[in-house]
Amino acid sequence: MEVELIYFKSSGKYYSEGQYETNREHMFQIFDEVKEMRDQGKLPGLRDGSRGYHILVTVPEHPQEYPGLIPL
Repeated sequence: MEVELIYFKSSGKYYSEGQYETNREHMFQIFDEVKEMRDQGKLPGLRDGSRGYHILVTVPEHPQEYPGLIPL
C-alpha cells in the first residue's frame, strides 16, 4: 500500500509531500514506521532528512484508513 506524507512547518504552513510503499497491515504500525523513518532521517520528500516538521499520514488504499498527525 502507498503511504502519503504531507509535511508542515512548525507555523502550520505546508512544506512538502512524500510517498512510499509499505507492507504493514495496521494503521498504528504505519504510524510507528513513519516515526522510525523520521528518527533515522529517512523520510521521503525531504531533501535534508530533517525531523523538524509535523507529518500528516494517510493511506487511501487501507480498508480502515484514517489520517494521523505526527507532531514535531
